[in-house]
Amino acid sequence: MVDVYKIIKKYQFGLVLAISSFMLAILSYKLTGTGLWWGVTGAESQIGGVFWSYFGFPVGKLAYYHLYKIPQFSQAFTWFLVFGIILGSFFISSARGEFSIRQIPNKWMALKILIGGFLIGYGTRMAGGCNIGDFYSGFATGSAWAFPFFLAMILGIYTVSVLGKHRVWKAFPAEYSSNVIWPRKKFQTMILAISIILIAILIILGFHSNMVELWLIFGIIFGVTGYIGSLCFQTSFRETISGSNKKEMVKILSISLLVFAILSQIAILGFGIRVNFFFDQSESISFQSIGGYIFGIGMGLAFNCTYSMEWRMGSGNIQAILAFLGLTFLGAPAFALTYSWWHYAVPQIVMPASYWQFSLYRFGIPGAILIDVFPVLWFLYAKRFSWGKKIS
Repeated sequence: MVDVYKIIKKYQFGLVLAISSFMLAILSYKLTGTGLWWGVTGAESQIGGVFWSYFGFPVGKLAYYHLYKIPQFSQAFTWFLVFGIILGSFFISSARGEFSIRQIPNKWMALKILIGGFLIGYGTRMAGGCNIGDFYSGFATGSAWAFPFFLAMILGIYTVSVLGKHRVWKAFPAEYSSNVIWPRKKFQTMILAISIILIAILIILGFHSNMVELWLIFGIIFGVTGYIGSLCFQTSFRETISGSNKKEMVKILSISLLVFAILSQIAILGFGIRVNFFFDQSESISFQSIGGYIFGIGMGLAFNCTYSMEWRMGSGNIQAILAFLGLTFLGAPAFALTYSWWHYAVPQIVMPASYWQFSLYRFGIPGAILIDVFPVLWFLYAKRFSWGKKIS
């Protein structure tokens, strides 16, 4: 007999991520009349654009920022989602007395992580999304680009894995300090108070926008969930190509993806909820593939995905902070500078169009089943290794 409680307990954080992701889309639909499925790197690229504008760079003249327009701060609900993820982790880690300054890299590791963050930012903006927008939310909304993007990411991570075994690579030892700065209890309390104050300030700043407050609240939920559950898509992708029997993150996130997709299908196909996947299909499949590959290399170097780097940096992880800086202030703005060149040099194999034209849900139930097959096979693939371990 299936022990439902045991299953829920094992996959609880993946389930919370799926259900809260779906609820964010539905509540956004209630407020705007359009269901918005979440992503993070579009907001991060806009934050990077604002940063460089302060130094006199003509950000507003770049074609990229005509597509991803920089919103007024008081209306920038996706920015508040990012802030929420960071502060959610900041809050829960200090509330549990676990906030610490850790994974402090030496100079070679710091350089490696910054390059990784740069490539994550560059690749994700070329693809028009990340492991959340193009993969997690992408699959849930039936995106025809989600699976090619997944394969491109996996290939990028595999490339880093192969290069990491080369002797030239090993000549530059990239290491972390074993020291962990663990604040005493009274400092943990002070950090907790700071996190609460910062959250309160953001709530006040977003007071006049229901969307801003909604996305901030769910950002906090995502940050808390990610931290407690140690959820990381990069880890699941690395486990996918690893020969190791340990593929726990694959199982957790494949179940999460399946639940998120089924809930989305019920809403979209069953209740006719209007969908405008936030990032839309703004890039052709050629850009999805090239960008996904670059993005995968970046994840392999930085040991983070876009989601995990945010909740990790909120809990004091220096590696994640460096990756975030490379993504937000270097990689994403760098792609914005070269956006027009890429669109001139690379042929658009399949032209981008409105979301629905590239959603497999156009084909109804058969399209939904096709989407659901992937997370089921991904889960069974991980279980196969677990079974093999038990037998041996």
